[in-house]
Amino acid sequence: MCHNWGVDATLQTQPPSGVPEGLPFWLLWFLLCVILLLIVFIFLRDKDLRRRISAFLSGARRHMLRLRLQVKLKKENEKKAGLWRELGKLAWKEDVRAPCIEEECGKLSGLEQEIGRHQKTWHDVFSRIEVLGREHEAALERFRALVSEQEEARRPHQEEMLALANKKKEILDPLEASLREAEAAEAQVRAVEKDVRNAEENPKLNEADRTARLDKARDKAASLAGLVRALREKAPLLQEERYRLERRLEEVEGRVRVFNAAIHRIEEEYRERLQVREKEIREWQKAKALIQDKIVDVKRLMEPLFKNVGRILDEARIGHEDLAVVYFQIDGVNKTIADLEDRLEHLK
Repeated sequence: MCHNWGVDATLQTQPPSGVPEGLPFWLLWFLLCVILLLIVFIFLRDKDLRRRISAFLSGARRHMLRLRLQVKLKKENEKKAGLWRELGKLAWKEDVRAPCIEEECGKLSGLEQEIGRHQKTWHDVFSRIEVLGREHEAALERFRALVSEQEEARRPHQEEMLALANKKKEILDPLEASLREAEAAEAQVRAVEKDVRNAEENPKLNEADRTARLDKARDKAASLAGLVRALREKAPLLQEERYRLERRLEEVEGRVRVFNAAIHRIEEEYRERLQVREKEIREWQKAKALIQDKIVDVKRLMEPLFKNVGRILDEARIGHEDLAVVYFQIDGVNKTIADLEDRLEHLK
């Protein structure tokens, strides 16, 4: 059964006899070439079609060429306007005067005077900012010097305060240790006294044993009592030294607090002064920026006047040695503009 399934699968994958497998590849390309030859033949026979296609392609080329010429013409006109401004500025700088530009020169003179006033104000403001800056730096130096002076005077007291604190700690440690030893020795004395009472009251002990135990306990009690006395005598001395150090430490800490308060007072006083001066400097700097903006605005108003002066001088061609170079440049631009306009006219 498995063999039959394999045969059936092979038969299903093979196309039935008599069914075409498709066109050969070379025949497809042959048919495409024939179609292209027919299209070319029709195009060559139809003159009107050829003329319309040629007109369409020519119109597209003319349109693109016209756009490029218009862009060049725009740039040349902008260049000419720039030369007019340059001519006007040069004429104003060289003090060229003529009746045809008298009105524009009057306006330029008024604007230049306004710029002069703004520049004077700007220099006054700038000088004020410099003065405030120097005063601010001087105040900072005084502030730092005063704080440094107080810190320098405080330093030995801080060092003494640290030394006293360390010495106090050195005393507290043995004082606490001696007090603990004294308490432990007293507890041992009480235990020995209890042993003495027990030995005296114990009827089972003979007289020799009782005497030996009592002597041993009394010797130990005497030794412990001596240790307690020594410790108790040592503790007051350490306690007195501790109190003396604490009193001295309080005095030194009080002096340090005085210096700290002085430094804090100086910082508060100068912080307020410095903040007021910094705010004043910022306000003057804002005023300087506003004046600079005004100067820029007035100079911007002068630009079209320079252009008008240059245009009028270009038309009048007032004779002047320094203006001749700009006239020559304008003539070159005019020639280019005329050539571009002529080419655009022929493209219509």
